[in-house]
Amino acid sequence: MRAQMKTQRLLLRWLEPEDAKAVQAGCNNWNVARMLAVVPHPYPDGLAEEWIAGHANQRARGLGSAFAITLEGTLIGVVGIDNQKTGEFELGYWLGEAYWGKGFATEAAQAAVTIGFADLGVGHLTSGYFEENAASGSVLTKCGFEYSGKSNRHCLARGEDMPSHDLVMTRDRWIDGLVQQGS
Repeated sequence: MRAQMKTQRLLLRWLEPEDAKAVQAGCNNWNVARMLAVVPHPYPDGLAEEWIAGHANQRARGLGSAFAITLEGTLIGVVGIDNQKTGEFELGYWLGEAYWGKGFATEAAQAAVTIGFADLGVGHLTSGYFEENAASGSVLTKCGFEYSGKSNRHCLARGEDMPSHDLVMTRDRWIDGLVQQGS
């Protein structure tokens, strides 16, 4: 799996230990944490270091990886593909609040989808978003994900289950999108 990917405005790269402070700061924002399933709030000291340290093993086992989303050298969020929790490869992402609404999430998610299909060779990707987070739904549909159902997902930061929309993208749909872009 590639260590980095350049998009029009961003560089996605493997997370490094020195990113821990920025990850903790981003995840410690309630407006970010409350929209994510597996991020606690407040975000405890040492958790980002521990999380980042586990990525090399995750990559070595073919379970995907998380990438720092950087803009002009500054970490503005994280995007990743992993299959540790659901048994399926799942796309997840977050951006620091100051970077919302500028198209960065879509740009980073599209790059991560390419990594999932091109580098990991997955047959399909899943993702989802809490019902109240329509902006995330928009990101996923712009990337080519299709609605596959509703569920309740636990939100660690809120300590409760939240209504969620589930989405999926197949390898064939991704390839069709590439062909359409080339025409």
